Amino acid sequence: MFKHAERIWLLLIGLTLVGALLAERGHAGWLLTLTVVALIALKGSIVIDHYMEMRSANQRIRNVLRLFIILIPTLVILSHSWGEDIRRFTTLG
Repeated sequence: MFKHAERIWLLLIGLTLVGALLAERGHAGWLLTLTVVALIALKGSIVIDHYMEMRSANQRIRNVLRLFIILIPTLVILSHSWGEDIRRFTTLG
């Protein structure tokens, strides 16, 4: 019925819709933050492995992209943990 790339694309769309639904109905807290972090990491892995076809790429290039999957969720967790402190530190007024 669907080819592999189409199934992956539908999965990414589904994960995006889940994220949007959580954003609309979820209550801010650690459970929502960790769910968003998991979605970011999962979607990043899917894009890197399937659409960018990095499974067979040079290991250094692949490591840089894998670092992205670690860095962005870490920044989300940090912004949840210390968001108010970060806001004060980066505000001019």
